[in-house]
Amino acid sequence: MPGRVLRFPSRPALSDEHRAAARRLFETPFAERHAKTSLRMDDPETLLSFCALLGEQLYTSPSRARDEAEFLYRHLQKPERKIGLFDELDYFLGELALIAGTACRQISRREEGRVWFDRAELAFRNTANAAADLSRLAYQRLALRLEERHLDVVLELAPSVARGLEELGMPEESLKCRFLEGIALAESGRLEEAVALFESVGRAAEELRSDRLLSLAYGNLTHYNGMLGNSDEAILWSRKAIPLLKKLEDRVGLAKIRWGLANLLRETGRIPAAIEAYRAAQREFADLQMRADVAALHLVMADLLLESGEERDATREIVAALPVIDELQMVPEGTAALSLLRESVRQQRINRQALRDLHGYFDEVKRASSS
Repeated sequence: MPGRVLRFPSRPALSDEHRAAARRLFETPFAERHAKTSLRMDDPETLLSFCALLGEQLYTSPSRARDEAEFLYRHLQKPERKIGLFDELDYFLGELALIAGTACRQISRREEGRVWFDRAELAFRNTANAAADLSRLAYQRLALRLEERHLDVVLELAPSVARGLEELGMPEESLKCRFLEGIALAESGRLEEAVALFESVGRAAEELRSDRLLSLAYGNLTHYNGMLGNSDEAILWSRKAIPLLKKLEDRVGLAKIRWGLANLLRETGRIPAAIEAYRAAQREFADLQMRADVAALHLVMADLLLESGEERDATREIVAALPVIDELQMVPEGTAALSLLRESVRQQRINRQALRDLHGYFDEVKRASSS
């Protein structure tokens, strides 16, 4: 495979044979892989298929995707393997590091994600297609900045990164940057602008025939119309999003849609149904090992339970969330609110404003969908 992975913006079609080889590798326990030469872990086409498989896992099991990417990264790195004829080894090291970093971002292991992104950069700089690969990395780093609520940075840089990807012949990657821009607009209180942007993104995704991006656009239109009080519009978009997400087996996207629909139930006064919907979404996130989202939903439900006069149950939800928030350093800008809330729990009299301030720091970013 002399450079086929690297020399073209679009990757070659993957054969059924190599897809099957990637699946066999994926299904073999880590401890048994090195002993089975038939798994072809050094074959470029199998590696390419395996990276594509891990890309799909980011939407169904990000924690598994991270572990798989690290295993193969270490395999290729030590001892350094001979892969292909040109810069294929550096490409695959970069690609696996990028997948691992993206998965870490999704499960809120941000510091680890930064290290993986640094590894990806070091490897990609040695490839012939460095400009395109580094631009994809720039997108993931920008997505991380969004989750850390550096909204001004995202609004400033996303259009430039999008243009660079478009010029490199990567329209889908370019469109992903508009997702970041739209979420940052919504987080900045510019909801109507965000809705208009995602309607435009949806039309562009249709033209690209990208079900993945189309489903994410529909999901965000569900959330933001709900936040604007446009219940009918939100339900309409959710009915478009859910079949696509199911078709794609996108468990992350489905959990976020369920979160958004739970908010609609709450806003229309259907409190018991809203609580059950929040818990269903929370179970989905727990299965996906997305602990930050689980913690966020603990706080959302605590606020709802306080509204219903159930302070003891609300306290339990907060107590469950606080250790995860501390461990993952989820809200660096919300330290004051976190301290107030912790003290109010200790005094057995919840500070509701501190609770709302705290979950407001990450609630909307977590419910919105980027890729």
